[in-house]
Amino acid sequence: MQIEDKIFTNHKPNFKKLLNFGFKKVDNIYTFSTEIPDADLLISLTVDKAGQLTGKVIDKNFNSEYNNFRSNQVLGSFASDVKKKYTVLLKKIAEECFEFNPVTTGQEWIIPANPKYFDLAKAFAENPTITWKQSTNIKADDIVYIYVAAPISALIYKCLVIDTNIPYNYHDKNLAMKYVMKIHLINTYDSAQYPLNKLKTLGVRAVRGPRHLPKELTDDLNKN
Repeated sequence: MQIEDKIFTNHKPNFKKLLNFGFKKVDNIYTFSTEIPDADLLISLTVDKAGQLTGKVIDKNFNSEYNNFRSNQVLGSFASDVKKKYTVLLKKIAEECFEFNPVTTGQEWIIPANPKYFDLAKAFAENPTITWKQSTNIKADDIVYIYVAAPISALIYKCLVIDTNIPYNYHDKNLAMKYVMKIHLINTYDSAQYPLNKLKTLGVRAVRGPRHLPKELTDDLNKN
């Protein structure tokens, strides 16, 4: 997946904000360019009328596109620095000029999280899009509700699955992962809204692994 896709999937632009940011409009195409200091490189971005952002880095000395920074295994500090600066700029544009647009067509799941091993509140406070352990059969555009185990013992987060089956080799005494998925936070529930005792009345007696939402819980969530 390209850097642009990772940042702008399910985002739509606010064209007025693009102009305020510094984009120029020509024939319904919005363009923006800026130099990377001390690198003789130029970042060139375009947003078409459908809201699709594309970008490239131009080597000004040779008037050709520089692509080394796009490797999944970037070699060398120069390419790494270019990738960092390019990514920082795109994230800034996404934050200031785009709005998250959760168009969903998939299934709904509930998955568990153990607060002893990972601080989800801190992670989502730093970035609404995070990677999470890949759960069997969950696909892009599905919705996942995250149940946070004791001492919270409640359904807390609603997220859209953006990408799945991302290779990620990790193993410790508590967890093993070969693949992860990328999820985006849509909503946060107070721990008093869906504690375990209420979930039991809505068809969820325990959350030990990923499972589909029962109709009773789906109906109640939709009401709220």
